[in-house]
Amino acid sequence: MQFLGPVLLGLAGLILEATMLPALKMAGVKADLLTVFLTIFAFLKGAPQGAAMGFIYGLLEDFYLAKFIGLNALTRMATGYLVGLSKEWLNQDNLLGPAILTFLATIGQGFLFLLVGHLAGFKYPWLAGLLTVILPMAFYNAGLALVGYSFYQGGAAWGTRKRKTGS
Repeated sequence: MQFLGPVLLGLAGLILEATMLPALKMAGVKADLLTVFLTIFAFLKGAPQGAAMGFIYGLLEDFYLAKFIGLNALTRMATGYLVGLSKEWLNQDNLLGPAILTFLATIGQGFLFLLVGHLAGFKYPWLAGLLTVILPMAFYNAGLALVGYSFYQGGAAWGTRKRKTGS
């Protein structure tokens, strides 16, 4: 049951990526909301749950795109696991933690996607992909993670105050 909310959030992110985000491009790229959501989730929950959510998000994207089934699931699962490892050594009260992790996760996931795709026989322009798509997307995603995590922290603080006052 604890996965239902994040899965629905991922579905909403996938729908937003397909409908509204193309109009909000920056530097020629749109944000990858699934990576932003996955990074924040894995940062809060840890490596095993991050890997599981990454696999679910990757499968959702694979089924939506209907090509390369399993490629996004594999790369997002690895991303969720690696980001989840940071739960033990990063302070969850720091707003910059998720932003920096999202920046690094976007670059790592993009590189892994290119690598696994290359091993599977797909030919992508590596340098152009890294410089014109992945790097600008990493900055965009990091900014969204900073905003999203600050909203999360504010909501969590509000909920804690609400429970303490009993109303």
